[in-house]
Amino acid sequence: MSSTIGTRIRDLRQSKGLTQQALAGDGISSGYVSLIESGKRTPSDDVVRRLAKRLGVPVEALVVADQPSADADQARMEMNFARMALANGDSAQAVRGLQSLPLDQMDSRTALDAALVLAEALAQTGELTQAVGTLESIIARCRREQSWVTLATASASLVMMYVESGDSDRACLTAEAAVDEIVVAGLEGTDEHIRLGAVLVWACYERGDLLYATRRAEELIEVADRLGSSRARGAIYWNASMVAHGRGRVTDALRLSERALALVAEEESGRDLPRLRLHYAWLLLNNDSPQAREALAQLDRAESDPAILGDKFDLGNAATMRGRAHLFLDELDDAAEQAARALQLLGPSDHINRAEALLLLGDVGAARGDDDLRNEAYGEMELVLSTMEQSRMVARMWRALGDALRESGDALGSIGAYDRALGMIGMPRRARSRMRHLINT
Repeated sequence: MSSTIGTRIRDLRQSKGLTQQALAGDGISSGYVSLIESGKRTPSDDVVRRLAKRLGVPVEALVVADQPSADADQARMEMNFARMALANGDSAQAVRGLQSLPLDQMDSRTALDAALVLAEALAQTGELTQAVGTLESIIARCRREQSWVTLATASASLVMMYVESGDSDRACLTAEAAVDEIVVAGLEGTDEHIRLGAVLVWACYERGDLLYATRRAEELIEVADRLGSSRARGAIYWNASMVAHGRGRVTDALRLSERALALVAEEESGRDLPRLRLHYAWLLLNNDSPQAREALAQLDRAESDPAILGDKFDLGNAATMRGRAHLFLDELDDAAEQAARALQLLGPSDHINRAEALLLLGDVGAARGDDDLRNEAYGEMELVLSTMEQSRMVARMWRALGDALRESGDALGSIGAYDRALGMIGMPRRARSRMRHLINT
């Protein structure tokens, strides 16, 4: 019986979005929960009653098994197809497959997994409003069912979409509320709590609230070092390194990123490890003394990781950074080749990363003295940025374009780009400046 009841406990726990650590308590350790679920221990009747109470189900639900859900099996199959479609750049196909699923009739865990993939697919097709609505719906369900771990995962994705849409204020408020709910539910120190907190830090960074982001990062690092797994600790060190870089503390940023790499490498991490290597390569390139060869070594390791094999988003970003490293090394043909590769890999809706690749291509043209290539690439970058919502992320790209235009001698173009950058962070031209412009014209 122990194997059967252990399977039921595990399935119910996962359907409610709970970790073993979250289910533990009331005299039952997370280690004992693990032994029960693996069939290595037979729980007493008293333990079964306590676990049923913590799961919010009758005792019979742990003793009498249900029939497997055909809907859940169908959902998992569609999710696998959707992930393959996304990896191949066919987000429309992923959306078609997942939108046919009855998410409201599935258990929370299966519905969440499907909703997360659907939201990602919708976002890639440019349907960000629908993607946000999908996540908001699943979060509301999590609150009704008190599936707090599931709520944390969905909230993290929602916050990232708010940031990408330019609504960093709403992103921070959503993340703060979700973190508070997770702590009140007794999940402080779980992977889900710390990873959601890391997303909160990133949202505050994108809002420009660097002091608050630093304070929250320090608080979460203290909790993570006491209670978190290596993977969760890596997540908060990772985002703390971004905040440090934003404050101009490059040495601290590199140190925090190196710490994150060491932690994430300790566990099976999926795409986290190669993506962290990409982040570390970016830090090596974006400082006063770029370390191009060291960055290329990190990019080699990231791109050889099977976890991002076929992932056009990650490989496209890697190509842009590789091209930037070659440009620093005065290897202009290699830099141009990588810029073209990045533009080929990145989808038409991936505006911010296409802008980065176009900036690289324009810089290659400037280095070659090829005015046509430079002007064409910078001009296309301006068109891409002009279609994007207001955010600090986009403001940084306008600033980068302004710098590039200034260095190439286009004073008027650089002033226009700087003006757009300031407008993106809520600092438009004053009325007097606009009036002076009208008088002069």
